[in-house]
Amino acid sequence: MNKSNRKTVRFDDRTWMLLKELAGRTGTTVSTVIRSLAAHGIEKLIDEKGDWKDGEAEKEKE
Repeated sequence: MNKSNRKTVRFDDRTWMLLKELAGRTGTTVSTVIRSLAAHGIEKLIDEKGDWKDGEAEKEKE
């Protein structure tokens, strides 16, 4: 991954506190926690072919 692909994101105080706490508990950096959570969230939104899941189709399965 290219390190020059840097983005700025704002967090409220509570979210920042929780991110720092999670980083401390896992022994990683806050940026690593954020990247991991973003990747996990995206994986939950795509299907096995890599296409975005259709929210309505998912609701019908339940």
